[in-house]
Amino acid sequence: ITCPGVLLKDKEELYLSVSVLGQYKKTQRVPAAFPLFFQEKLVFEKAFADIVDPGDLVKLLESDTAVLELIQLVPPVGKILATYEENTRDFLFPDPKLTCGHHGLNREILMKRSSSFT
Repeated sequence: ITCPGVLLKDKEELYLSVSVLGQYKKTQRVPAAFPLFFQEKLVFEKAFADIVDPGDLVKLLESDTAVLELIQLVPPVGKILATYEENTRDFLFPDPKLTCGHHGLNREILMKRSSSFT
């Protein structure tokens, strides 16, 4: 995660929380210095036993929201610095972009800065 020109005033560690299809996972903590490097994979698995029509699966993915939050461990409960929300279908299967890059492996997303992140 990059944030050019920004120095964090709080020095507590940070982590990324991810919520997809009712499942929640978080990364290991990293030092409070940009750029942040999370060297791990978060795996989400879900079986859809009641869905037989692919169109129904698309509707389900469009109605679910994928949420990513960058959280700093500032007492007492932590501080959300930035968030990203998108319907799960578009998050998992983004439209092709006109920019160059490796499709599928590397993606850039723009997180929205929270009001508490100055």
